[in-house]
Amino acid sequence: MTPTHTPGISTRRGFWTRNLRPTPAERDRMNSVQSRLLLGLIYLITVFAYAFPPDWRSPSRTYTAVAWSAFLVRIFQFHMGILVLLIIAWCARYKRWRTILAALPILVFTWAPVAASFLPKSPPPTHGQGITVTSCNLLMINRQTDRVIEELAATDPDVILFQEYTDHWHAALQRAFSEQYPHVVYFPREDSFGAAIYSRLPFVGKPNKFLRIGTFGEPQMRAVVSVDGRDIAIYNLHLVPPWGGIAYIQEHSRQFADLLDLLAEETLPTVVAGDFNFTPSTPHAAALANQNFRDAHDQAGSGRGATWSEHGIYRFLPGLRLDHIYLSDELGCTRFHVGDAAGSDHRPITAHIAPRR
Repeated sequence: MTPTHTPGISTRRGFWTRNLRPTPAERDRMNSVQSRLLLGLIYLITVFAYAFPPDWRSPSRTYTAVAWSAFLVRIFQFHMGILVLLIIAWCARYKRWRTILAALPILVFTWAPVAASFLPKSPPPTHGQGITVTSCNLLMINRQTDRVIEELAATDPDVILFQEYTDHWHAALQRAFSEQYPHVVYFPREDSFGAAIYSRLPFVGKPNKFLRIGTFGEPQMRAVVSVDGRDIAIYNLHLVPPWGGIAYIQEHSRQFADLLDLLAEETLPTVVAGDFNFTPSTPHAAALANQNFRDAHDQAGSGRGATWSEHGIYRFLPGLRLDHIYLSDELGCTRFHVGDAAGSDHRPITAHIAPRR
């Protein structure tokens, strides 16, 4: 008879053996534990991201770093939902029904806003002709001027807000649009922060090229036009990207805090548009909603409305909606469109806007 145990020799498999050369049963248990741990981590960071209080003017570098991590979780909320869906698919294969039930609430939470964006919209009732406004991040190194000009000509907006406006773009756009858009305010720069407003309608008063937003000194613009006998303030903004170091993250927050203060003082119906470098799932969007500003895409757009990125490795991932047209309560959007990138890393967005009844 063959002995089943030799004295002095352990038959237990060691830690490294179990993890590096697991049996099928051990691999199944490991995958089950790992999926539950990953799901628990997703719940934890989601609760953290939504519970962490925003302080737009905090000078603390530690606070800024923690706030930025919460910001990123909310930026990539939809992408995190994709990871949850993969966990559910794996658990379904191996019939891990309890884990699937545990994953469903976070899947609904991360994807419910996306699902709602595909539902038919009921734009608010408006009156008068209104105006069409386009926001277009040109990308300072983009040289595909003909494609951009063709798309803008086809869209035919009344007002165009340009970001990343350089001397090259100024020359090209003036050649193409000087007659159609005789009212122009601009400040070209050779970095990413030049800006311009092109308008068919005359400006009411003198436009402001440098609003009190942040400390870096980029042009942030405000102009007023008359629509259906009513003055409307139009802001053209490009907030600095909240990555590239603590200084940029803090400046992004300062700019947004200053913007909230300016909008609180604004007395006219207002359009606030441009490249905001945040998504609808961030506390920034919630703060604007608290001041009764609504994203035009949410009123008349369809789908996720992603505007970035069309370049680099990011183009292989589901895009982000970083460009927005926000409207005060007095205004409504009846049509909304996301255009083609035409050489830029951002897609232009266009909204038809009119006073609400």
